[in-house]
Amino acid sequence: MKKQEFLRILQKINKGGGSEEEKSFLSAYYNMFEAKSDIPEMLSPDKKDLLKKQIKAGLDIKIKKHKQKNSRPYLFFRQIAAAAILFIILGGGITFYLVKSNNRNYAKNNIPPGGNKAILTLANGTTIILGNIKNGILALQGGTVVKKTANGQLVYDASAGRNSTMAYNTISTPRGGQYTVILPDSTKVYLNAASSLRFPTSFSGKLRTVSLTGEAYFEVAHNKNKPFMVTSEGQTVEVLGTHFDINAYADEHVIKTTLLEGSVKVTASDKTAQLIPGQQSQVIQGKNLDTLINLVSNVNLDEAVAWKNGYFQFESVSLQSIMRQFSRWYDVKVIYEGQPDNRLFSGQIHRNLNAAQALDLLNYANVHFTIDGKTIIVSNN
Repeated sequence: MKKQEFLRILQKINKGGGSEEEKSFLSAYYNMFEAKSDIPEMLSPDKKDLLKKQIKAGLDIKIKKHKQKNSRPYLFFRQIAAAAILFIILGGGITFYLVKSNNRNYAKNNIPPGGNKAILTLANGTTIILGNIKNGILALQGGTVVKKTANGQLVYDASAGRNSTMAYNTISTPRGGQYTVILPDSTKVYLNAASSLRFPTSFSGKLRTVSLTGEAYFEVAHNKNKPFMVTSEGQTVEVLGTHFDINAYADEHVIKTTLLEGSVKVTASDKTAQLIPGQQSQVIQGKNLDTLINLVSNVNLDEAVAWKNGYFQFESVSLQSIMRQFSRWYDVKVIYEGQPDNRLFSGQIHRNLNAAQALDLLNYANVHFTIDGKTIIVSNN
């Protein structure tokens, strides 16, 4: 799309016009901003300033209409969030166009976003806080060299020597943390907040088996003679070489495995599901419920791995689901005043925003928040 056409459609929609096709096209175009870094560069400083003002004016109109009609709030939030992403990508400070709400009672007690934080526990019980330690060699585990790289990754190099003993390490991210580890077989694992991965310092047997709690994205090194296994509470995933995400948080009640590339086999109790790219399995467990495994086709892959790419992304989910993600990333407790909001929300918010900025985007959908220390209080009035 040419710059002039983009601005024309944007201005048309901001004035309350635009066809459904144009709205869908523009929504898709917003999502390209992060992937195509050359898009912001095609706008001059004057054009960027004009674009900001046009979007801000359009948002003000939408807010007024929303307050009058109070209809379909989750679609309204989608529009607000899309514009917010555009602001973030176009330059520093632009986000604050959306952060100027009337609810400023938590501005003095704000909470920063999470970052690269993790604790490595070695086989002998020694713990290493990865965020504080210098880059370089950290340990020798069963003949495998453990290194922290300049780009903040933990790397296990098994090529330096022969492993004489089997040793297990665990990397754990706290609430408000994330980290990346490269396993001895060159498999790359991205850990989300409040997650842990237990793995051997070398894969010497017939299987490559690791254990996960929380959420992780795996880029498994291909080895047809040695399948890769991920065990989590309630299920096992078997692969040869592929890219997939597992969300196995205890407070989510559903284990979701989403396949992006290759093929995986998910086993829960005596049930099995074979996934192809674009599919997601959901394992549901309860105290008095037999394990259920459902196969969901054509899921939104961007939503499943948004956290890895630096975003919160929601597709028709409850406020409680959003706040569970916020609570892990900002390391906060969430309390609800009154009846929980039963609306469904869709949108995308950058994870580098502080808590007040992220919450203000939801404020536009008539959800109100107060930050008290490390607690977020949610109310609908």
